Amino acid sequence: MDNLRFAHGGNVYEIKRKYGTEVIDFSANVNPLRSSLLKAGFSQGYEGIFHYPDTEAKDLISEIANYWGVNEENILVGNGSTELIYLLVHTLMPESVLIPAPAFSEFERAAESIGAKVEFIPLKEECGFRLDIPMWGTEAQTCSRKNLLNELRHPIMGDADIFFISNPNNPTGNLLLTNKGLEGVSCPLVVIDEAFMDFVPQEKEYTFIYKAIEDNGVVVLRSFTKFFALPGPRVGYLIAHQDLIARLKTAQPPWSVNTLAQSLAGIILNDHDYIKETRRVIEEERVFLLNELAKIDGLKPYPSVANFILIKITNEEMNSQILTERLITKGILIRDCGNFRELNNKFIRIAILSHDENVKLITELRRLL
Repeated sequence: MDNLRFAHGGNVYEIKRKYGTEVIDFSANVNPLRSSLLKAGFSQGYEGIFHYPDTEAKDLISEIANYWGVNEENILVGNGSTELIYLLVHTLMPESVLIPAPAFSEFERAAESIGAKVEFIPLKEECGFRLDIPMWGTEAQTCSRKNLLNELRHPIMGDADIFFISNPNNPTGNLLLTNKGLEGVSCPLVVIDEAFMDFVPQEKEYTFIYKAIEDNGVVVLRSFTKFFALPGPRVGYLIAHQDLIARLKTAQPPWSVNTLAQSLAGIILNDHDYIKETRRVIEEERVFLLNELAKIDGLKPYPSVANFILIKITNEEMNSQILTERLITKGILIRDCGNFRELNNKFIRIAILSHDENVKLITELRRLL
């Protein structure tokens, strides 16, 4: 049961074993573009595989520091941002955590792995999955446009040790935090997962990186998986106050990030043409998909600032499981969102891929609905 509750997208290996077919993977929110610098990077990193990795990932940390204009002492690299989520909870051992829902399931699973109490703030569908002031309050308060973190006085807030939040949020695709203020949060630590923030053209207006380096109550997680299309090597990083970084380093296993992953991440971070082209393509295809999806009877797409779109199935005779299985037979894999908290089997999520792949998806959805 837990395996189903915490299942992720992108399991093309299981699909091939079960159905014996290759699929276009719309279930994993990975950039469809590929950096032209990476192939050369593989050959450059060849000799490095015969040596232990740099356990402190000094070269990569230097590149990240230059990219953001921050000090190296504020950065910790890990085996994907998921490893860093677990490192945080296993090092700090919170008694309780607070998480908006729906959300990335590894926040919950990491907390449960140490026996922490987990509380949820429901993101209501009728409010566009925004993080608003007391959703449990009066009807007039529900769907208020005020920012929760400026106004909220949730009784759990004062009790929770860590507040986990994704910005933009997965799977809803919207920004939950739209300013740099966290005045309403009384949790000792706010962990902001910005795995999809790179897709936001104005990311520097929304990132909490510069607040995190000064405030030991804020941590920002970043990933090379989504925007930089490096899910296989597993590399992510954490930006925080240097005192917290020093504490986390003492608990992190050695050689957490392999040599090739460190090398490739450093290379792609400097591929400025790739970064610019990615933002252009994803923006164009996001607009295309939202427009085309809105024309299909039986589907309701939600606005997104990321590289994926949450969709509600309004066709009474269709649900996420049936639609997922039928699309697999057509060589297309989407994300069934039935296992997300606060969602159900009427929700799916699709990644934004190349134009031809997006057209194929739209064509099959029209045929099936």
